[in-house]
Amino acid sequence: MEKEERRENQRTRLTKRLLRESLLGLLAEKPVEKITVKELCEAAELNRSTFYAYYQDVFSLYYEMGNELVDALVDYVRTGGVETESMLAYIKEHREMFALLIYNGQFMDMNSPLQRRVFEETIRYSWPAGAEMDVPEMEWKYVLQYMFMGGNGVIHRWVRNGCDMEPAELAALLEGMTETMMRAAPGLARQVGKKA
Repeated sequence: MEKEERRENQRTRLTKRLLRESLLGLLAEKPVEKITVKELCEAAELNRSTFYAYYQDVFSLYYEMGNELVDALVDYVRTGGVETESMLAYIKEHREMFALLIYNGQFMDMNSPLQRRVFEETIRYSWPAGAEMDVPEMEWKYVLQYMFMGGNGVIHRWVRNGCDMEPAELAALLEGMTETMMRAAPGLARQVGKKA
């Protein structure tokens, strides 16, 4: 019984790996919304019934892969330090996956569940800093939205350009822009000044 179960788990892992690799290959050619189950299965050399045993549609596989990537990044940041540089080093190390799953369009799409997920994790991580500085909640929400959109836009461009700067250089640039913005925001500057 245990041997059969292990073989089934191996078969499941192999099938999912084939589907994932095939999806990544197709994403390099076109956006996810243009990929059909039929062509994904042809690329993976699997039957559609096999695909449907695991996934509802191409998007369910795409989101599963993207969410796993976001989970891994969040875990890395939680355990490996919260420095911008280490986060960027992780993204650079997994550039192809980030380029295809998270930053796969010309522009960021905040309607994308994966982009929303990245934003929610950013908020969850950054929220305590606003409380520490006694920044009013409403103002802090706008500050975080602004910083996220700007920072994410910079990272999006960096990934799409093949990570053309070293993580340390980009981290210094992002941190410098964030500090400048924090000092420039009228209400926030007063709160930051109190803590300095």
